[in-house]
Amino acid sequence: MGLHGGNLKEAQERYLLKKEEIIDFSANINPLGFPKSVGKIISSYLDDIARYPDPDCRDLKKALAGCLNISADNLLIGNGSMDLIFSLAFALKPKRALIPIPAFSEYERAVHLAGGRCLFVKTHEKNDFAVNVTEIVKRLDSVDLLFICNPNNPTGFLWDKEAMRFLAGKCEKNGVFLVIDEAFMDFVEEKNASSMAAARPYRKHVLVLRSLTKFFALAGLRIGYLAGNKKLLNRISSYQPPWSVNALAQMVACEIIKDPVFIKKSRDYVLKESIFLFKELQKLKFLKPYPASANFIFCKLEDKKINARRLCDYCGAKGILIRDCSNFRGLDNRFIRVAVRRREDNLRLLSCLERIFK
Repeated sequence: MGLHGGNLKEAQERYLLKKEEIIDFSANINPLGFPKSVGKIISSYLDDIARYPDPDCRDLKKALAGCLNISADNLLIGNGSMDLIFSLAFALKPKRALIPIPAFSEYERAVHLAGGRCLFVKTHEKNDFAVNVTEIVKRLDSVDLLFICNPNNPTGFLWDKEAMRFLAGKCEKNGVFLVIDEAFMDFVEEKNASSMAAARPYRKHVLVLRSLTKFFALAGLRIGYLAGNKKLLNRISSYQPPWSVNALAQMVACEIIKDPVFIKKSRDYVLKESIFLFKELQKLKFLKPYPASANFIFCKLEDKKINARRLCDYCGAKGILIRDCSNFRGLDNRFIRVAVRRREDNLRLLSCLERIFK
């Protein structure tokens, strides 16, 4: 299977299934889907697809700035967070980037394509893959860029705000660019949320990356943003192609970020289902689930008779896609990741996993 989850076309061909026969636990998207208003918004702005979109995304910046209580000048919109990861890598041109692993693979690819080299801080199973702040700080002298994913994909490790502020201060002092990827922060329970997106004033070297495609289920529309220092964002924006964010994505995002009912309902639902799924996965003797902080659960296979690839194929043949984590740097073939979905889907996953050893 491919490098990332959510490749339904590939799964259809591999397992000879129709799209409607597949339940996708490999991509971490809001199980409630997108807000009901999205169809109406798209219909009302259909005429706009005959015109070029606003290249500066001014309306969306203004709407986001209102939600975050910051200036629109401190925002840069992208065609999904992936677009911004590559744009910032080409703009900052790091010679050496530091990445705690396991982590999202596109950080490394973006740095390599921009001509840089990656160094790694390996997290360990015995410590539940917690990131050691001291070890990172010790390495700052030898790098010019640091990627932090919070909460981390795939392990779910969540930094607290104090540790994040401490690290941001150390990076600023050392002249090291810090990119904090908060793609899954919207799913974090409010009392635990440690977002730095509205941490004014913005430091010269700190960037916060957010995705709207996961929480609002807009993976096919593509929309994300960077929050940070105005000068730094202007530097990065010069590496984006013109009109990179389509008109429909801009219009939809403007409206849905102001939907408090959907936001609360989604966060509450995911938290409830996450607790349920975690407890049920704990009952399976061959699996060790790690506590979830977002909308996915990272698991270790405890039985040597089966590896991640075989488990994924077994479930895939039954129309259930799970994420094989063996292609994450720092992990082997004993780890998988499953998204938190609706109760009926979660029950089907559990039933499939129970049958494998019966």
